[in-house]
Amino acid sequence: MSIKRTLFILGAVGFATAGLALADVQFRYADRIVEDIRSLPQADVTMVLGASVKNDGTPSDALADRLETGLEIYRHEKAKTILLTGDDGAYHTDEIAVMRPYLISLGVAAADIKEDGHGYRTYESCKNAAQAGIKKMTVVTQRFHLGRSLYLCNRMGIDTYGIAADKRSYTDIIFFWTRDLAASLKAWWDVNIWAPNPPV
Repeated sequence: MSIKRTLFILGAVGFATAGLALADVQFRYADRIVEDIRSLPQADVTMVLGASVKNDGTPSDALADRLETGLEIYRHEKAKTILLTGDDGAYHTDEIAVMRPYLISLGVAAADIKEDGHGYRTYESCKNAAQAGIKKMTVVTQRFHLGRSLYLCNRMGIDTYGIAADKRSYTDIIFFWTRDLAASLKAWWDVNIWAPNPPV
């Protein structure tokens, strides 16, 4: 067999494997994406994943939509606790310091908010929640991020449903989808092949 043919076969196998891994992450728990908050099962917590913060210290559009969706779940009493997870400032902006007062300003009781400031990646947010003993959870993020989030949290052993926080159109949405699909391959690798050492 020629080198060119061997490389072609290896490339085809690699491409097919990547496609299967990507499909596994994006579709395995797609039936757990709930559109109507009233249809969400009861959970121990609602986990709101962190996102970028504006230069003026206010939530980005994506983060504000996640927080407000978490608020709606809270008001529907689908979970008594909101878990905020994201960067505590160790790597980028302190997302938690922005998220907590935003929710309190909207009427969430401070005692009903828990924090995970070491959720530097979605992998760690899910892993930290599992290690904290959470058994049932709703995860809140944008649709492009939801498949990967559900995959990671459910594979960590948490019975997790998700709801999309897309309340508006976002700039660079194609970039976000593309980046998340690439991150989905990493998520599959982290769960099935080689777990990363924290922090990741």
